[in-house]
Amino acid sequence: MKTPLFTIVTATYNASENILILIESLLSQTYQNFQWVVQDGASTDDTESIIESYSDRLNISFASEKDTGIYDAWNKALHRIDGEWVIFFGADDVFKDKKTLEKLSEFILQNEEDKIITAKTLYIPASIFLNNMRYAPRENYLNEIKMEMPFPHQGLVHRGNLLKKYKFSTQYKICGDYEFLIRTFLSEKDFGVVFYLRTLCVMGSGGVSNTPANFYLLCKERFMIIKKHFGAEVATPAFQKVIQFAAKNDKNDREARENERLSTKAVEK
Repeated sequence: MKTPLFTIVTATYNASENILILIESLLSQTYQNFQWVVQDGASTDDTESIIESYSDRLNISFASEKDTGIYDAWNKALHRIDGEWVIFFGADDVFKDKKTLEKLSEFILQNEEDKIITAKTLYIPASIFLNNMRYAPRENYLNEIKMEMPFPHQGLVHRGNLLKKYKFSTQYKICGDYEFLIRTFLSEKDFGVVFYLRTLCVMGSGGVSNTPANFYLLCKERFMIIKKHFGAEVATPAFQKVIQFAAKNDKNDREARENERLSTKAVEK
């Protein structure tokens, strides 16, 4: 039985300070049947020279040119993917451990034997870790997707044919992966989701969607996407839910900071 070929896609821009984290993770994998496609946004630092210095140890496809954002970069990278299965990692994301791809390949082969994942349209969602917090895919995804992204993107394994067929909308700066997921779910009739119980990725903290300053844009784009695909009657309560959640977290953060200030003041006395 043919072993699966993976493609890991990474968009970079001036990533010389953290790209070695990902490179070491790729080199450590016990399963090396993968291709690393790097789409660089015309970096001005040593990103290119660092990556190309590992070309004798990794199967790397590197290209560098200006882009309009991460989804434009991903679309450019899609022309060069060879793997049937595609994973998107940031420059500071890493695999959970050295056997992550080995275990994932075994899972795919076992499920192919059971004819579970032979559908043309398929996703394999797994959990990720971010700042020691585990984010797991939601099994009630058909309802959850109308409110928010039900799968952590770095924990999502795509069928390569889907990516080439639909590509990402460059209209969005943060939520293009969410819009892509909705669009494929609504467009494809023979799709399937097979949940993978192991954690796939330990996510870096430098992602654009994790930046507090981008929270307003994230909410705006999410509202636009839900409204476009499901209507305003679905988008409005989804938007309100996000705002309420953010307000609650902000209140908790303020209270925690105030308690810390009072504790510090008491100690100083």
